[in-house]
Amino acid sequence: MIQSDWTLKSILLAIAVFLGILALGPLFHPAVNVQAQGARFDHVMIVATTFLYKGQQGLLLLDKRNGNVWFIPRSGDQFQDAAFVVRVPFEKLDQAPR
Repeated sequence: MIQSDWTLKSILLAIAVFLGILALGPLFHPAVNVQAQGARFDHVMIVATTFLYKGQQGLLLLDKRNGNVWFIPRSGDQFQDAAFVVRVPFEKLDQAPR
């Protein structure tokens, strides 16, 4: 019984020492200031990944800054130049319904 008591106390002491090392670590290594930068195209929302427009299949995108909807035609594995489809007037959402 004395042997197990000594083993238990040594294990608990080792755990306390390791927890103390972990707790004191930030005091010796202060945190570094980090600045996050927004994504480059975080204002673009993919509306449809497969969309037919004028007989071509492609990607339909919404620019949330101004409400422009764009179509990017796809041929094989490559995308072509974007084509403007329509502007969605988000300002009308603030008006009372008719």
